[in-house]
Amino acid sequence: MATEILLNDGGAPARILPFKANGAISGGEVVEIELSGTAGDVRQAAADSVVTCGVSLTDAADNGPANIISGHGVLLNIYATGAVAVGDLGIVDAAGVLDFTGVAATVAAAGTDVAIALETQASGLGLVKCMWLR
Repeated sequence: MATEILLNDGGAPARILPFKANGAISGGEVVEIELSGTAGDVRQAAADSVVTCGVSLTDAADNGPANIISGHGVLLNIYATGAVAVGDLGIVDAAGVLDFTGVAATVAAAGTDVAIALETQASGLGLVKCMWLR
């Protein structure tokens, strides 16, 4: 049985938006809008991305349809790396997943936070329950 990505819309409407994928995307990955080349498509978010638009609801093949969840306050399972504590702010790391490790000070200054953790993770890479902040 697959893990659900969309958990609850938090009382705010979750928007599932149709895009075209620029590269393969896995369900639960943070994505960003492509600004050059195939502008308007989505791709796995790059490190410290400021153009994140949501989280992929399902896996998407290169040049295939990508269903992206967006909406401030939506509860999602999002791929995260490393140790995670409840209340940690997450930013996108170089691998395109959330990093919650010691980012609070720089996040507040840079405004690059995209999610807040709602559960813990000891280490490694896994889906973590988060509230989407954008």
